[in-house]
Amino acid sequence: MEKKIIGRCPLCGGNVVKTCKGYRCENNIAEQPTCVLNINGIIGNRKMSDEEITELLEHRFILVDGFASKEGKTFPSVLELADNGAINMQSVIGKCPHCGGDIRVGTRAFNCSNYNNQQAPCNFAIWRNIGGHQLSLTEAKEICEKEITSNELEMYRDDGTIYRKRLGLSPDKLQIVKI
Repeated sequence: MEKKIIGRCPLCGGNVVKTCKGYRCENNIAEQPTCVLNINGIIGNRKMSDEEITELLEHRFILVDGFASKEGKTFPSVLELADNGAINMQSVIGKCPHCGGDIRVGTRAFNCSNYNNQQAPCNFAIWRNIGGHQLSLTEAKEICEKEITSNELEMYRDDGTIYRKRLGLSPDKLQIVKI
């Protein structure tokens, strides 16, 4: 019988297959399971795609848009695959390089949690789209932790020409600049 293999299990190395309810390690299907990996196909009122699960298996975390609260309000989140096979939703991706607050995933930007803080407001944000480049979670984390992306990113001018720059922090650590 043919099975659709989505990727490798990061917990045990077995094949992860698509099932009627989601995605499971082949070593979790047997009578005596030796692996705990079992991912629901619907997370946060949102159907997961095979490609998203493949990326989650490869990197153990993924930024996903379009989750919905019980009230129907949509929001982005980071899914993280824990060592015990659990899928954790996280809104915090790191610390603000300007004030030390939490950097949270937003619909259009990664924002400092102190944005609305009356005592010490912080306007730090990393736009999710810079120069036509859709910033990845890894790139945003690099800016927060290392103050610069490790690779040049492909961006676009208004006339459609391509250019490549790294993104980093301005000297005051309040803005993202092209380097």
